[in-house]
Amino acid sequence: MKCPNCASSFSEGILCPKCGVDTYVFRKTKNASVRLYNEALYLAKSMDLSHAVALLEESLIYDKSNIPARNLLGLTYSELGRIGDALKHWIISTSIMPENNPASRYMDFLQRNGRDLEAYNDAVHMYNQALQYLKQGSDDLAIIQLKKAVDINPGFIDAYNLLTLCCIDEKNYKRAQHFIDIVLKKDIKNATAIHYANEISSKLPASSRLRSERVKKENTPKPISVKRTDSAPPIPRYKRAEKHSNVLEKRDLIAFFVGMGVTAIVLLILIFPAINDDKDKTISILRNQLEDYSGTANMTPEDVASMRSEYEQLKEENRLLRSEETKQANLELLQTAVSQLSDENYEACVVTLNEIDTLGFGDDDLAKYNSVRSTAYPKAADSYYTKGKSEFLSNNFIDAKLYLELALTCTNGENFVDDIYYYLGKIAENDKNYDKAREYFELVLADYPTSNQISNVRNSLAQLPETALEE
Repeated sequence: MKCPNCASSFSEGILCPKCGVDTYVFRKTKNASVRLYNEALYLAKSMDLSHAVALLEESLIYDKSNIPARNLLGLTYSELGRIGDALKHWIISTSIMPENNPASRYMDFLQRNGRDLEAYNDAVHMYNQALQYLKQGSDDLAIIQLKKAVDINPGFIDAYNLLTLCCIDEKNYKRAQHFIDIVLKKDIKNATAIHYANEISSKLPASSRLRSERVKKENTPKPISVKRTDSAPPIPRYKRAEKHSNVLEKRDLIAFFVGMGVTAIVLLILIFPAINDDKDKTISILRNQLEDYSGTANMTPEDVASMRSEYEQLKEENRLLRSEETKQANLELLQTAVSQLSDENYEACVVTLNEIDTLGFGDDDLAKYNSVRSTAYPKAADSYYTKGKSEFLSNNFIDAKLYLELALTCTNGENFVDDIYYYLGKIAENDKNYDKAREYFELVLADYPTSNQISNVRNSLAQLPETALEE
C-alpha cells in the first residue's frame, strides 16, 4: 500500500510506518472533499451559488489543499460580489500550488483591471457604512450608500439583500420584490432572499404575488454549517438601533444637543447675516449723513461727534460679527474634512482643506486642522500619483498630466516626486514642448541624483532637440 500523505510504501496495516498517518481515514477525508466539490460544481453551474459556497467550505474543512475546490469557491464568491473573499482563497491556492494554478490567471485579470478592483473596494466600504447607518437608525442614508454600492458592483448580493430589508421596513414591498428578483436571478436559492420573499408574499397585490408564490414552492435550503474555512469569516451582522420613549434616554439627550447645534447653525446662516445687513444699512446711512454734513446744517458739532462714535462702534461690531461668521464657516469646513478623512476620501478632503482659513482658530481647532492635513495630503498625493502613472502607462497623457500635477500640490518629500517630474517631462516631450520637458528632466538631475529614473532622464535629455520648435 502507498501512503497518500508521504508516498512511502508498506505492506501491512493501515498506519503508515513512516509518517504515522491513518491511511483509511486520510483517504476517506480526501474522497469526502472531492465528493462535496463535485456536488458544489453542479450547484454552481445551476446558479445555486449559496449552496455551492456552503458545500465548498465544507469540502475545504475536510481537505484544505483541495485546489479545485478552493479556486471554485473564489469564483463563486466573485459571482456573489465578494471580491475580497475570492482573493483570499486564490492567494491561499497559489501559495499551496504556485505552478500551473488557474488562480494566478484570475488574480492577474483583477490586477490588469485595477480600477474595477478599486471600485469593488469602494462598494464594500459603502456597504459597511450602510450597516453603520442602520445601527444608528438612519435608514435613508443607508439606502443611499447601498444604491451606490450596487451601481458600482451589480453582483453584490449582500447589498441587494440589505436593500430589500430596508424596503420591507419602509413597507415598500414592490421595490423589495424587485431586489429579491435580482438576487434570485443570480442565486436561485439564496436563503435570505427567499426568507424575505415569503415574508412579503401576503402583503403584495395579486399581480405581484405570483412571483413570490413561485419562490415559496422552492425547497427550503439546508442550514449552512456553522463551521467556516480559515479564510472566510462570517458576514458581520448588525443590530438596528431601537427607539425608546423615556425622556432622559441617551438618544434623546443627543437629539437635544443636536437641536441646539442646528439652532446655532440657523442663527449663523439666517440671523447673523440679517444682523449684518441691518448694520450695513445703518452704517451706510450714518456715512452719508456725515458726508452731507456742512456748517450750515442744523446739527451741532456734538451731534456730529456722537454720530461718528456710533458709526465707529457699529463698524467694529460688524467686523467682529463677520469675523465670527467666517470662523464658524471654516469650522464647518473642518468638520467636513474630518468626515471625508474618516471615509478615506482623501482627495475630497484635500480640496476642503484648501478652502479653510485658520484665522481665529483656537489651539484645539488648529491642532485638529494640522492633524487632518498631515494625514490627508500624503494619502491624496499617493492616490493622485497612482492614477497619474496608470494613465501615463495607458498613453492617456491629458488625464495623466492632470493627476500628476495634482499630486505635486500635495507632496511633501515623498519618494515618488522624482518619478512625477520624469513622467511630466515625457508628457511635455510628447506635446513637443521641449523646453518644458528639459526643465523637468534637469530638475530630476539636480534635485534627485540617486533617483531610479536617472538613466531614463539622461537618455531622454540626449534625444531632445537642441532648440524648441518654432511656432
